[in-house]
Amino acid sequence: MPAYNPTGSGNVHIDQILTQISVGWPNNGLVGSNLLPPVTVRKQSDKYYIFGREGWLPEDDNRAPGSVANEVVGLAVSTDTYYAREHSLQIAVTDEERENVDSPLAPDRDATEMVTSKIMLGREVAIKTLVTTTANYASGLSTTLSGAAQWNSANYATSDPISDLRVGKTAVHARIFQEPNTLVVPYQVMTALEDHPDFLERIKYSERAIFSPELLAAVLGFERVVVPGVGINSANPGATASLGYLWGKDVVMAWVPPRAGLKIPAFGYEFVWGNQYVDRWREEPRKSDLIRASRRYDLKLVAQGDPGSSDAGKAIAGYVIKAAIA
Repeated sequence: MPAYNPTGSGNVHIDQILTQISVGWPNNGLVGSNLLPPVTVRKQSDKYYIFGREGWLPEDDNRAPGSVANEVVGLAVSTDTYYAREHSLQIAVTDEERENVDSPLAPDRDATEMVTSKIMLGREVAIKTLVTTTANYASGLSTTLSGAAQWNSANYATSDPISDLRVGKTAVHARIFQEPNTLVVPYQVMTALEDHPDFLERIKYSERAIFSPELLAAVLGFERVVVPGVGINSANPGATASLGYLWGKDVVMAWVPPRAGLKIPAFGYEFVWGNQYVDRWREEPRKSDLIRASRRYDLKLVAQGDPGSSDAGKAIAGYVIKAAIA
């Protein structure tokens, strides 16, 4: 397909077009690296170490004179793997488009922005699916609200979002002895919380007394609150748009370290091989240039339950609240 779909109501050449405005639909409010920070890797596939939690096991360290000190068992070491699959999309820019286009259209720029935006949207869909699937969490690290417990305005008298969120925080802390520092509250959920009496009571004496992600973070003790508002169209190409919020109504909290490092827990990482790039080539029979955007990555929840336990392979550095609102 060319950069501008010829089946649309307009064309690349339009009389008296305004050059100072246009109508577009940006992808904004992505969670992305706020939850799964990128880690640049040297190989497309490889292994990484997972250390055991023997350091939390107390030992008898008393030594009698002339005796040998008690010897402790070393750290258990296991490995997991990643594979940075390539995600690519391409689009054609025809010679006819370049020759006939009017300002402010720019076929090469618009085509590049289109495929790049779609690559990042696909990554966001993958992140959302990974972190909102309860089967990916260890036992006790997920809950689903229903009825009067949901945070909708009709349930203000019966729901308790502050308690629900604190339950999640303490559950994560009990597993990794770190409180989750990042909270993802989808736009629809955030709008329900803005007028919830539990929060209004706590912020009424604050300087601004206007509910915001920053105030929510302060009330609950999170370093950052992310409010994704990105939309998604679930209709088939060419069909009437069926729009919705990508992040829906599920709330996620996680421990996200300030930076990736050795022997530190982390909710998850995006293993990225190489740089995200855009390349171009000529296809003369089509009288077109092809523009392609590519990103090679693997998304992994890396802090997991102990091998051999019922929580093996399950995330322990995060918590998900499903269906926070109806």
